[in-house]
Amino acid sequence: MKKAILICLVIIGFATKGHTQKEQYGDNQPYSSYWFVDELLQWSAESEKDAKFNISQVALASRFLNDSTKLNDDAQKIPGIIALMAPYTTNFHPSQGFSTVKQYVFPFWQYIDYFVQWGGSANEGIIVSPTAFWTDVAHKNGVKSIGTVFFPPNVYGGKEEWVYEFLVQREDGSFPVADKLIEVATTYNFDGWFINQETYDLVGEMGELMQQFISYYRERSNLKLVWYDAMIDDSRVIWQDELNNHNQIFFQKEDRSMSDVFFINFRYNEVNLEDSKVLARELGRSEWDLFAGIDVQSKSFKTPIKWDALYKDGKPNNTSIGIYWSNSTFDMSETKLPDDVYANEQQFWNGGQSIETRFGKKTWLGFADYFEPRSVINELPFKTNFNYGLGYFYNEQGKTVSSNEWHNLSIQDILPTWQFQVDTIKVKASINFNDSYTGGSSLLFEGNEDADIPLYKTKINLDKNVKFKVVTKTIGPISLEIYCQLSNGDILTYPIKKSLAWKNNSFTIPANRNLILSKIGVRTKGKGSGYVGELSLISKKETKPSTSTFKVQAFSHENGTELYVHFTSILENVYHNLYYVNAKNEKVWLGKTPAQDFYISDIPTKKGIINLEVQSESFGGAKGKIIGKMVNLMN
Repeated sequence: MKKAILICLVIIGFATKGHTQKEQYGDNQPYSSYWFVDELLQWSAESEKDAKFNISQVALASRFLNDSTKLNDDAQKIPGIIALMAPYTTNFHPSQGFSTVKQYVFPFWQYIDYFVQWGGSANEGIIVSPTAFWTDVAHKNGVKSIGTVFFPPNVYGGKEEWVYEFLVQREDGSFPVADKLIEVATTYNFDGWFINQETYDLVGEMGELMQQFISYYRERSNLKLVWYDAMIDDSRVIWQDELNNHNQIFFQKEDRSMSDVFFINFRYNEVNLEDSKVLARELGRSEWDLFAGIDVQSKSFKTPIKWDALYKDGKPNNTSIGIYWSNSTFDMSETKLPDDVYANEQQFWNGGQSIETRFGKKTWLGFADYFEPRSVINELPFKTNFNYGLGYFYNEQGKTVSSNEWHNLSIQDILPTWQFQVDTIKVKASINFNDSYTGGSSLLFEGNEDADIPLYKTKINLDKNVKFKVVTKTIGPISLEIYCQLSNGDILTYPIKKSLAWKNNSFTIPANRNLILSKIGVRTKGKGSGYVGELSLISKKETKPSTSTFKVQAFSHENGTELYVHFTSILENVYHNLYYVNAKNEKVWLGKTPAQDFYISDIPTKKGIINLEVQSESFGGAKGKIIGKMVNLMN
């Protein structure tokens, strides 16, 4: 099958690439986890030396759709998107980020409900857990993070014995691999597994055994399960391109939900999806639990898509959508630089791109006009510096504290809900990677005419006064205003003072128990460039988080010094900023993490001494005390 070939060729290519990439990392670089079945069975958090670096400490945020619709497992089903991303190789994937901006970052979390870290190959390992920093940022945005179990087709290295090992059942009816999958997900704090079984020529009742495996997994955990339309009930691998009597058993078995997401193979037509919708309802399930796959790996937003089967009357029709390889926006970039990749992301998600096909010109419709964006801004405090998750530098309050490139999705801020709904003739809105107030990026508005730019969907009860702070600067005649839309339709407008340097602006939204703050936006007036570097809302003074004491393990060699930093205590949704004091007595930023264990790849030393400082910071921006430690490498 064409799809199976495409997947396997990519994963095999990853394996070859990965071995060369290990050479650029330090000897003690921790890596994300991956296994063959026998290796998974031997795994434990205590025996795996890198496990402590692969644990997400970020809780899954609560999402909402609008003022009256919460999004949780008990809520009414709505159309959604699951995105399969392969951001890096299966092997040698650093656990906590990179020292370059030429790595993938995802900025459109508001449109997806599930993130799957796609990976696995016959050469590397077939079971892949999500990297911790991907789970961190997914959870911050209320998106569930999913690992992958991939049994490749035999022609691309798949082995029947891997399936047999996976489905081994003890005499008491338990499945040791299911127990391990649950243990890994619970330890690493991600949300479930995607099972893609494409290995054929199986002997015995493997289809029945797979059903028992899934039932066991579902009974013993609240983890999610995503099933790919390949294996059918009698153990054969025959892609159905729909939900039907051959594969429904992996979606719903009597009164048991077998999978939360059923990923339909890519060769469907509209009738396939209509029939799938009917059957889902007959089984007592929502059609929105079915996700029709689209393969965008090779052409991204230039891919011809059967939009007529997916959308009708301006909204999703028949099923939800599953995107395979949405990180193609990065792959298609010649430079791999943030500006270029982000421009691709905007075209992919917002749509409107005209593409040439063998049937003539077609329009890539994208997703933003068809799916209502989700939001997590439903409680205070809220703070964003529009930090994209990478940078050419790192600033704090307008001052550069590191001139090194970095990439760490664990510290990506909540980015604007709308990116960006505005007439580009009036104003060009973008994420700017050349200046920031704090972090590595900011918002930039290049104005020609007056325009309103909606930024954030919110659901903030105004039972108390809300203090609003925004940090901006402007070049040229342009002026900025912040507007806040309330649930009764009223709009409050607050002018911003002009300044060539970053300037704090504060105002108060008055309390009104009957109203909700529903939207925040920026209004530009006149020509020029306006920058927004911070936006924060609080209703009461935030308690300062405790800064943990910490231990350091140093690894010195001729090329430099690597560090493992372990915080003796950790609070959920609290960062720790790490710095060293250089020979000029200047504080230099090393990184920022919500994790209990953090790796620093290279740090200068001063006569065998490293002077470290750590300061805690809440997600709302409150900072704790600074704790210092002198590390003597001579001992």
